[in-house]
Amino acid sequence: MASAVTQTPTPPTETPPQDRMLNLMAWLELHRQHIVLAVLALVVVFGATLVWRHLASERERAGNAALLNLRARPGRPEMNPKPADFLKVAEEHAASAAAPRARLLAAAAYFTENQYTEAQAEFTRVLESQGTGVLAAQAAYGVAASLDAQDKVDEAIAKYQDVITRFADDAVAGQARFALARIHESRKQPENALRMYDEVLRDREAMFGSVGQAAAQAREELLRRHPELAGTNAPASNASLPAATPATP
Repeated sequence: MASAVTQTPTPPTETPPQDRMLNLMAWLELHRQHIVLAVLALVVVFGATLVWRHLASERERAGNAALLNLRARPGRPEMNPKPADFLKVAEEHAASAAAPRARLLAAAAYFTENQYTEAQAEFTRVLESQGTGVLAAQAAYGVAASLDAQDKVDEAIAKYQDVITRFADDAVAGQARFALARIHESRKQPENALRMYDEVLRDREAMFGSVGQAAAQAREELLRRHPELAGTNAPASNASLPAATPATP
């Protein structure tokens, strides 16, 4: 029986460096057009990104500058910007972050001029454009306050409650609670008003600010008129209540 012959495997032949270089050059020559197009595409994308960023920063600077020019002039109220001035900035710089801020200021200016329907419309536009953005909470409160000012009380109550639910961690939640308390007082619902005042005074965002001070003062006045309510609600501890300050005439 013949013995098996053991064969030693032949090691793979390594391509000489000069051959590898020739192969690479041949591949580059074959695919030269595709490579050039790919490089050009990268250059175009990179250049377009730089241009877009530059234009975006220029838009932001221009929008912010236009908005800063519309500043109040103490002692000369006739020179103060009007709602139309803010809306003009919003339209001319619609692509910048200054646009929703300008529209929010226009809404506030309308509100100050007792044009509550117009104010509500602009607050609504800001809210719809911002969603949950930084201006959304203020816009949502503005919508509720505009309805309140138009004596659309039931609609205002629903919007105030929506502010409290959606923006619980924002200072506007305390403002909404205070507004609800005043509505309850006007409707001869002192227990509900007291509950709202107490919620304001338990709100860390509101209790030490002007809203908290106003709530503490209003709560004290409510209990003076309705002493039977003392102890019916669980007020914030005395240590955490802000000191009530006299109302500014």
